[in-house]
Amino acid sequence: MRMRSFVLPAALLAAVLCGCTNVATFDYAGAHGTMVKFQEPGTATKTIAVVPFLDQRGTKYFDPMQAGQAAAHPAGDHGSFYLGFLPLVPAGFVEKEEPENSEDFVSLGRFHFNVQNDLANASLLSLKASNLFANVTKANNLEQAKADYIWRGKVTNTYYSGSMYSYCITYFLSPVLWVLGAPSGTSENELWVKFELVERATGKVVWNYDYRGRDYITHWLYARIGKDTSLYPQLMKQAMNGALYELSKKLPTL
Repeated sequence: MRMRSFVLPAALLAAVLCGCTNVATFDYAGAHGTMVKFQEPGTATKTIAVVPFLDQRGTKYFDPMQAGQAAAHPAGDHGSFYLGFLPLVPAGFVEKEEPENSEDFVSLGRFHFNVQNDLANASLLSLKASNLFANVTKANNLEQAKADYIWRGKVTNTYYSGSMYSYCITYFLSPVLWVLGAPSGTSENELWVKFELVERATGKVVWNYDYRGRDYITHWLYARIGKDTSLYPQLMKQAMNGALYELSKKLPTL
């Protein structure tokens, strides 16, 4: 009987940890939420080209304006899920500055995420859906862009934090609570991005929009396994919807 009482929690823990071999991608089109539209197709006259975003996540360590962010989001990875094996510790945790360059999330193995191109492609989809421009294209750089305006972005934060709950009874026993319906952990995704509209003829930034968003997801043994980074596309969709709403009011005067 003692052997069986040990094998069950161990088997449940192994089943959850097997989920950590999953691989997730940045799926913008399939993310929850709609892409806003502001006018009928064919009514716009201006054209726009989207260029790869600038990865500026490292600027917070020398930019005085981002000192608070640097203190709250230190460089690299921190924490360990192994903490959950210790008695009286409520959870193991990890924090990741660049989640695509790290392994082991709460219920995920890796996150395939190309910050520069995935976010640019997301912008491309939302710009097309908005109908604010007559033509939306992708360009590798400013020189290749053949449009009235350039859409570019600067990413300063993609922080991830996750906790796997051990409920102070260690991972050897907490799976019993998981199977009864208690949450097995949480994942938090954070995205800070700045959008700029550049007038191609002059090279001037004629409009910009800052977005800072954060959201979390709760994991259960029966649900949301492998969804650790699923909120990044949703946050980007919120960012684009807000940015395009503001741009729709400004665009007629540009």
